[in-house]
Amino acid sequence: MKIPEPVSSPAMQRILGVLEKKSNMSISDISAEAFVGVSTLACGGYIAALKKRQLIYVSGWRKVRCRFSTPLYSLGGVDDVIRPRIDESNRDAPGMHRIVATLDRYGQLSYREIARFSGLSLNTVKTSGFLDALITQGRIHIGGWRRSSHGPMSPIYASGPGPAAPKPESLTRAQKDSRHRLRLKIAAQGTGLSSQIASLSSSIKSALLE
Repeated sequence: MKIPEPVSSPAMQRILGVLEKKSNMSISDISAEAFVGVSTLACGGYIAALKKRQLIYVSGWRKVRCRFSTPLYSLGGVDDVIRPRIDESNRDAPGMHRIVATLDRYGQLSYREIARFSGLSLNTVKTSGFLDALITQGRIHIGGWRRSSHGPMSPIYASGPGPAAPKPESLTRAQKDSRHRLRLKIAAQGTGLSSQIASLSSSIKSALLE
């Protein structure tokens, strides 16, 4: 297809006229306002021709489905803006919004609790990188730590920006042994109390039958 000269083509003049009024427009945006088909702009080479003549340049990128995939154009002959890479600072996904909404509603939660209350799978919350990205973006922070029954510490997440709560030191071997002995003692006391209650109940029943 022969590309018309920008100064002589009505379509080219409409494109430039639109970009003169607005910047950072995608091909579909330009198509709608300049009344030029999307295929004509892209496949027909109009955009390429304007760029070659340094009348327009890529001034930004629009994120679509979590990726910077749509170039945006403005008037000018400067260098194109390089497509941004997706990293923790600009990552976005529906699941991330659900995590923030869950923390807003329920307060500080572990990743297991976030999965339970948000409806996301445990694997998604734990391994997707959503939590790290949200922390980097200041949308959530580690508000505290919770020790499991076996000793390891798990972060507790809170909504909004804030300093990360320092992680407590790991238990020493002596502390772990002490906690284990305490659990055994409590379990034994519970068993003994259950036996006493059962014996008392049996005695009451016997007395009632006499």
